[in-house]
Amino acid sequence: MSDKLKSALELALEKLDGQEEFSVSTLTEQQKGKIAEVRKKFQARIAEAEIGTQSKLSAAVQSNSMDQIPQLQERLSQDKARLNRRMEREVEKIRNP
Repeated sequence: MSDKLKSALELALEKLDGQEEFSVSTLTEQQKGKIAEVRKKFQARIAEAEIGTQSKLSAAVQSNSMDQIPQLQERLSQDKARLNRRMEREVEKIRNP
């Protein structure tokens, strides 16, 4: 018996790794670094979109163009979803070259 007790997560991963249809792959330090870079890049792009939208929302409020607010919010939501999808595609390419 091992001197070290295994966590429930470690036991579950070992059990899943033994199944043919599921294999646990570990990432290299280089892959982890690349994934972190990709996530930072896209988080910055999302932050830029949010800041840009906030300034447009302020301008809409100041000019009393309240009808533009829902459109701006919807556009931000779509931009964030698009950027998240692109980020996940890039991360997947790094995980599975």
